[in-house]
Amino acid sequence: MFMSFVALTAVAQNDSTLQSVQELQRVDVVAERQVSPLRASVPVQRIDRDRMLRLGLHTIPDALRHMAGITLRDYGGAGGMKTVSVRGIGARHTAVVYDGIALSDCQTGEIDLSRYSLDQLSTVALVIGDNDDIFQPARNQAAAATLYLETDNRPTPQPLPVREGSNYSPEVLSPLRYESVASRRAQEVQGVQEEMHITPLPHREGLGGGSLSLGSFGLVNPSLRLNTPPYGGGDRGGASPFGSRDRVGASLFADYFHADNDYPFTLHNVSLTTRERRTNSRMNSGRAELNFNWQPNIHNTLSAKAYYYNNYRRLPGIVHYYTNENHERLVDQNAFGQLSLRSQLSSQWALLAHAKYNWAATDYQNRTPGSGLGDASYWQREVYGSASLLYELNHWLSLDYAIDIQHNSLNSTLTTFASHPHRTLFLQCLAAKAQWSRLTLVARALHHYSVHPSLQGGDGGRLSPSLSLSYQPLPREQFFLRLMAKRIFRLPTFNELYFYHIGTADLKPEYATQFNLGLTWRTPLPAGEGLGVRLPLPTEKGPRVGLSLDVYANRVSDKIVAVPFNMFVWRIMNIDRATILGADVVANASVPLGRRQLLSLNANYSWQRAMNSTVKASPTYHHQLPYTPEHTACATLTWDNPWLSIAATLSAQSARWTTVEHAAGTRMPGFATTDLSLSLPLPLPLNLSRHSVLRPRRNSTSNAGFSTLLRFTVQNLFDRQYALVAHYPMPGRSFRMQLMFNF
Repeated sequence: MFMSFVALTAVAQNDSTLQSVQELQRVDVVAERQVSPLRASVPVQRIDRDRMLRLGLHTIPDALRHMAGITLRDYGGAGGMKTVSVRGIGARHTAVVYDGIALSDCQTGEIDLSRYSLDQLSTVALVIGDNDDIFQPARNQAAAATLYLETDNRPTPQPLPVREGSNYSPEVLSPLRYESVASRRAQEVQGVQEEMHITPLPHREGLGGGSLSLGSFGLVNPSLRLNTPPYGGGDRGGASPFGSRDRVGASLFADYFHADNDYPFTLHNVSLTTRERRTNSRMNSGRAELNFNWQPNIHNTLSAKAYYYNNYRRLPGIVHYYTNENHERLVDQNAFGQLSLRSQLSSQWALLAHAKYNWAATDYQNRTPGSGLGDASYWQREVYGSASLLYELNHWLSLDYAIDIQHNSLNSTLTTFASHPHRTLFLQCLAAKAQWSRLTLVARALHHYSVHPSLQGGDGGRLSPSLSLSYQPLPREQFFLRLMAKRIFRLPTFNELYFYHIGTADLKPEYATQFNLGLTWRTPLPAGEGLGVRLPLPTEKGPRVGLSLDVYANRVSDKIVAVPFNMFVWRIMNIDRATILGADVVANASVPLGRRQLLSLNANYSWQRAMNSTVKASPTYHHQLPYTPEHTACATLTWDNPWLSIAATLSAQSARWTTVEHAAGTRMPGFATTDLSLSLPLPLPLNLSRHSVLRPRRNSTSNAGFSTLLRFTVQNLFDRQYALVAHYPMPGRSFRMQLMFNF
């Protein structure tokens, strides 16, 4: 990510008694430049680290509930498999990008979000359509929606110059002009923070930190993060082994997760109601991640990541009457290494290159008598490379060309030929972005070409165009209109085609078209908003209000629908045509209750009518697609103060169907749950976030080298029984306590 680097040299003159001039040390103002959701030409929703802590979030699915347009599938229990779909198109049209490079799956073609820790993330962002940032790999632009997971392990040394094509600035400014604006706004932010007793927090610049979580049903989750001392940087760092101007950083993150998941639930069988307990749900998992960043000069940054994940879980299976016997086991392993290079070649040219190798293994065992399902093991490998070249023609027009190559292969213990497929995919993307003071236009043309896909129709090339725009009708108002259209295509994954008891070899490719029309509005922004700095208190005494409204229409041909039989076995089929109509509303408001207290409301609502529109005479015509609720809503009320932060969350979903036929007994009732979270800063300075928090009381004892935060969460406060997947009941009331620390 490009950031702006500003060096300020101040000269202070003393009064007449000293009659001398003193030169102060250089001050570096470094700020993150992100696409503003307000001005974006496509729907963008973002939750930063500061908001994660305030809302009492513990997992990535917890964060996704606060985003509109998302349908989450959860098989119950802490650490259980969790996947996400956006606007009814399907989870396989949702890409998950981890620190700039897309993740690949090893089970059903979907990314299991339980494999990644929220404690490691600084930002969770959802982009529907194409990102306004055109400087990225082609694969990141080949999905209907993209979930961005960003860690705190990005390079901490001096940043690169900002290029206009990446659109991290909400204003059309040249890099030189932006430096002066950044300096002025940074000073305004600092003044506001001092006036309101707000402490700006560092970018996790200590030697490390960690957390310990304990919860209901046997949950134990310790984590540890270690950082190397900063090297290089002249006045701000020590001597670098690579030279005085080099900057080098490394970090290690590891955690362990255990849960018994033996929670109780109520089983209804006509007139008989019994209280049962979930069995065979225990899981143990661990992950480790090593990051390395090197910046030899201001124009080049090299980043490397190594990741390993291992999970041994028991599969509880569906809930049966009168028996809980199930002896399924699943072992997942995943390891990948990735390398990224970002280089500023000249004042107009920039290069972004990625390389990645991914290995994943799945071992499924079934010892349940009479199930008829045998054991099977699978190994997937992926080799991936990407290069993107950005050219800034002038101050308002940027062009980008990206080319990606990926090769996938699958081996298994099955002896059939179809169990050993391979495929090579070439992606090329040409993107252009024009940006004026009130209008932004982004156009893309993405070309797919696959080699030996083993699909109907054979090999071939396909073009996926897209166009989006954002316009500000009134120059003095924070009010924007946006429009987006995109044509997308995807091949069936190996899981859909070949996996044992899952794959259907005669599946057709899936085509989809997206249209979106929306508006965003917000009251005047606090000082520093252009730098991506979120102030926990407004700069004025009045309330702050923000609103976004998007209506959309999606048309899918040969839509691939996966209906679960159990956690590992699915039934996959094509629906000739599907139509999805919907609307997303996101609203937020904040009202100061005093100089150091703030009351905030964040809410989102989604209406989604996902219909089978194949044949009018069909009995399933206009039936809602499986596992797609028509109404989804979430609202969170938070009270921030220097002593105790409180957050209450209400989330709800309407009824869903488990099959497209809507047969008797396949309707799942709607539900609503309430969560309550308390955050208590212990009498130490809270340095757990790179964003701002309220300053501790002056009379509190503190230790500058150590900081802690205690969080307590009650999930499903009123003990409602519900399920997101049929016959997989979710836990009732549960408790979780987490102690976070930095050193």
